[in-house]
Amino acid sequence: MILKIILSLFLSLPVSYSSAKTLKVYSERQPQLIEPLMKEFEIQTGIAVEWIYSQKGLVQKIILERNNPVADIFLSSDISHLIDIADAGATIKLTPKSNIPDYLQTDDWVALTKRARIFYVSKDLNLKNLDYEDLVLPEYQGRICTRSGFHPYNVSLFASLLEHHDEQWLEDYLIQLRSNLARKPQGNDRDQVKAIYGGVCDISLGNHYYYFQMLNDENQKVWLDQATILFPNQTNRGAHVNISGIALLNEKTKTDSELLLNYLISEAAQEIYANENDEFPISVNIQPSARVQSISNHIIFDELDLQKIADNRKTVLGILNKINFDQ
Repeated sequence: MILKIILSLFLSLPVSYSSAKTLKVYSERQPQLIEPLMKEFEIQTGIAVEWIYSQKGLVQKIILERNNPVADIFLSSDISHLIDIADAGATIKLTPKSNIPDYLQTDDWVALTKRARIFYVSKDLNLKNLDYEDLVLPEYQGRICTRSGFHPYNVSLFASLLEHHDEQWLEDYLIQLRSNLARKPQGNDRDQVKAIYGGVCDISLGNHYYYFQMLNDENQKVWLDQATILFPNQTNRGAHVNISGIALLNEKTKTDSELLLNYLISEAAQEIYANENDEFPISVNIQPSARVQSISNHIIFDELDLQKIADNRKTVLGILNKINFDQ
């Protein structure tokens, strides 16, 4: 199936007369997912792709190299990293992409996949609906677990709440949320589900795809025996969306880099993402994988402009520091 999709993609791929014999890609995402796509891209265009993978340090490296870029493209695992390099002037400007919703792109970066920040909830609670705003209710005192409030996933969520409310509201919210925690913020998203399994807490925040990662792990899937998942704010604005995304770094190779970018946001490539990565495609014409649909059919997503989230991050970090959220 994937090979058929790749073939259909390249039947319409424009011929490139490459000035860059090699495109260097800094990536925070492991190359296995789209390696078949990259190989076909190389064959069809004559442009080699050199993949430089690291989970840490690429943002700092890109910023240091911004006046003499070593890499041509950055594939990010989080919106915050794209924001950081854009704010540092390390990206080149892009033309708008007509097949991507406006809230998922700026002239510095474009989303490649969507991920929702959801609730993992103890089955003992038997909850059917829950909003992010509900986490501060008195009945949840001592019943909530989360990773660090300063982690980019949480900062982005809090930045969206700031946009939907105001600064004083968010400070009050974070103070009350901290008082409702069962323990100090710690670990990663999956550790919070483990805590639910262990009876430490009843509700945690986590990205949706960790459900499938735990389900695929013999040692972790037992944690899901005690937890169910809820997509927040389904009776109003919808669940908060974060992204993986792409930015271009080198003006000299922009033509060929744009070719690769357009390739990755094409419907054929998006279908591969949807089937292989347990995330949501950015194209409205492509359905999520059957696995993702099994937990998210008819889900409402918050379509808040991600640039507004970017603009709110500094204020959020200031509040988190002011109230010593993680202490």
